[in-house]
Amino acid sequence: MAPLIELRHLRYFLAVAEASHFTRAAESLYISQPTLSQQIKQLEAELGTTLFDRIGKRVMLTEAGEILRTHAQRVLVELEQAQAAIQELEGLQRGELTIGIVQTVNAYMIPDLAACFAASYPTISLHIQELSGDEIESGLEQGRLHLGIGFAPPTSPRLEAELLFEEELVLIVPRTHRLAGQSQVHFCKLDKDPLILLHSGFCTRRLVDQALQAAGVCANLLIEMNSIQGVLATVQATGAATVLPCLALRLKEGEDLCAVKLTAPTLRRSIGLLWRRNGYRPAAARAFSAIAASTIGKWIDFSRPECPSRKMKEQQGLQEELNLG
Repeated sequence: MAPLIELRHLRYFLAVAEASHFTRAAESLYISQPTLSQQIKQLEAELGTTLFDRIGKRVMLTEAGEILRTHAQRVLVELEQAQAAIQELEGLQRGELTIGIVQTVNAYMIPDLAACFAASYPTISLHIQELSGDEIESGLEQGRLHLGIGFAPPTSPRLEAELLFEEELVLIVPRTHRLAGQSQVHFCKLDKDPLILLHSGFCTRRLVDQALQAAGVCANLLIEMNSIQGVLATVQATGAATVLPCLALRLKEGEDLCAVKLTAPTLRRSIGLLWRRNGYRPAAARAFSAIAASTIGKWIDFSRPECPSRKMKEQQGLQEELNLG
């Protein structure tokens, strides 16, 4: 069995080695001389060798003592460096942060948040991965991700969430579309219109399919795509319609597209910060969470489904606010 050596033993040993005297070493350590002598005896007993030659009141290192001094000094230096590195991590002076984010949120939210985090903590390396909700939960459980932004509540009981916001899915159409002037549209009214939707692997698409089925509508699916930007651009190019989160219009500034409220049913989803239940949350993850929670509410307007697209002046104000942190 390896000897049981405590850091206290090494510090006491090095103090005696430096002073070559038990009493002076005890005074420097603010302990009694008998206590120090007892600790050194314990260390020698654990190692099974004599570390000091006692010559009167003075002591000298034996060969074994010389060997131990070299290694003990190295151990304490490494420990001090480790403590300094940990303090830097906790002080957000270094480190990495890996976040998994569902695409429909990543597209319209993360550029602002990432810019704010980078400005506040430029020495933290931020890695953002666009993943499905299932992949995010798996990554968190297996420790590949420090933090997730996805759908809340999580499906796994091993994860927990902090709600960021709730958002509504709306009908997005060109302003020339026959439904563009409506204040609201029932899902059943979509049976005549070609739709451009996200791929069936997306949670957003599954919600839309369920709503269409509940309304008794056989979807006239014209095109399915795997990116919000692609869907919006194709809607604009074809004159067709889509169903996406209201905030998706932030990606398509201008007056070409508009949002119309959908009813019967009205679709809402919750977006939250996800992490492993009872798991360690690095300081960088806690900092990113705080930035997300404090800034999102300042630029998300849920009062009007037709108003997620900001004017340039409003965007400039937001960016200034984010930069100020």
